[in-house]
Amino acid sequence: MNGAEYTVQFLIDKGADTVFGYPGATVLSLYDAIARRPDAPRHILTRHEQGAVFAASGYAKASGRTGVCIATSGPGAVNLTTGIADAYLDSTPLLILTGQVDTASIGRDAFQEADIMGITIPITKHNYLVKRVEDLPRCLEEAWRIASDGRRGPVLVDIARNVFEADCPPLRDHASVILPRSRVNAYSLTGQIDQIREAVGSAYRPVLLAGGGVVSARASEKLSAFARASGIPVVTTLMGMGIVLDRTVNLYGMAGMYGSRAANAALAQSDLVIAVGTRFSDRTIGSFSHFARSRTIIHCDIDPAEISKNVTADIGVICGAGRFLDALLEAGAMPDPAAIAAWNASLRPLKSRHQITIHPDRLSGWEIMRLLDNAGQRRRDALYVSDVGDFQMAAARELEPLRERGFITSGGLGAMGFGLPAAIGASFAAPDDVRQILLLCGDGGFQMTLPELATLRQAPRPVKLFLFDNSALRMIVKMQDNRFEGRRFASSLADNPDFCQIAGAYGIPSVTIDVTRRDTLARDIDAVLDAPVSTLVHCRV
Repeated sequence: MNGAEYTVQFLIDKGADTVFGYPGATVLSLYDAIARRPDAPRHILTRHEQGAVFAASGYAKASGRTGVCIATSGPGAVNLTTGIADAYLDSTPLLILTGQVDTASIGRDAFQEADIMGITIPITKHNYLVKRVEDLPRCLEEAWRIASDGRRGPVLVDIARNVFEADCPPLRDHASVILPRSRVNAYSLTGQIDQIREAVGSAYRPVLLAGGGVVSARASEKLSAFARASGIPVVTTLMGMGIVLDRTVNLYGMAGMYGSRAANAALAQSDLVIAVGTRFSDRTIGSFSHFARSRTIIHCDIDPAEISKNVTADIGVICGAGRFLDALLEAGAMPDPAAIAAWNASLRPLKSRHQITIHPDRLSGWEIMRLLDNAGQRRRDALYVSDVGDFQMAAARELEPLRERGFITSGGLGAMGFGLPAAIGASFAAPDDVRQILLLCGDGGFQMTLPELATLRQAPRPVKLFLFDNSALRMIVKMQDNRFEGRRFASSLADNPDFCQIAGAYGIPSVTIDVTRRDTLARDIDAVLDAPVSTLVHCRV
């Protein structure tokens, strides 16, 4: 087989069932190899390379498996960079296959040549430039294992066109490839457990801060088990939404800049924070230095580079979230029951739903979000995907996902345009009991990847796209009002198109929610969720 055929066989062997991509000259041999194999992964043609990488991320976030996307050299590969950076910051496992010009032309400014390996070094977990077909098996195997081992992330393999076309060595045993050893574990769990048990036992106001690393480790049940046994309050980051499914746990919601009052009070008043699978981002912690001075910090992360990077840890542990939580339970790291009871009693009065402003003549996005959550709690058949913007924070406050991977969004990068292609990717990977995807999108982010409405027709599960149209970049407007004395500039979208007509042109049915009729809103939402097809729901808010 040639290099392209080997690559397809490799994907089959790894169990990749779906790839997202856009063809170009340097990857046509790979596309031809996919077309000739009836058992090849199904290929989903997106309308832009950015759509392909976002869809692969949605697939990976919904399933926990490695997402795969393909792009050609030059502009095709460069168009992937936003999605690669998004996957890197959210620790999303991706295998990114890009074509490159012929080996002999590399470095000669050939047509559609770009040094995508050099460009993506800061935003990939690892990357490769394959110039010899003999190196292809090793590079693919290493890339796959690096993407999914330890702290997950995107790995790019840039393959010269002549490598795809050259004869490849016989298929080898993939498991025989030896990866470089990981760095020495400088913070041993077993060596720290006595100190951790003592710190938890002496705390009066401990808090569990859980992030996306718990999701990646599939450790939500273990987190719930420890929180239930200890009674310790739990707050989450944006990427940790949905990890606590046991409603008997003392869960106080998302913390940080856009977090709930109860969650922020819990962090602010704590004397001990047990942080699991989170990097203490600036969206969660206001002042790194003040936060570290005011309380004891136990920080568990699988990535050694995260320990004490933003907030200095008193006790740092490098291991997976599941193993860490198991160890806490086994060691009996429990606080005083009376102290925990008093601590929760002081926090519960703050745990109330956010007070929303009721406009007399128009619905707000918050109202619609709350009704969507009510419908989701009743139906239990959907997962949420959110684009980026003001309504994203409303979603994080109002929605209570009912599954571990039930809320998908762009967290670290905050990339507008993520939502639609990610929802498409999630529709290919969601569990069997997920019968539809609820996509929450603003008018600004929607228009960045709007052509993926064409790709939406291929989605195996219906996507209900709730488009919150406020004719503005609302988060930017708020910042301008707060920081620049209300001077608004370049933040109006008053010239928005007719979104329903655009959806119709792509063959997607649409409905408009009457913003003056509160009495019919719940019924209108139920009608949309009952529909068996993907639908755009225009909400002028």
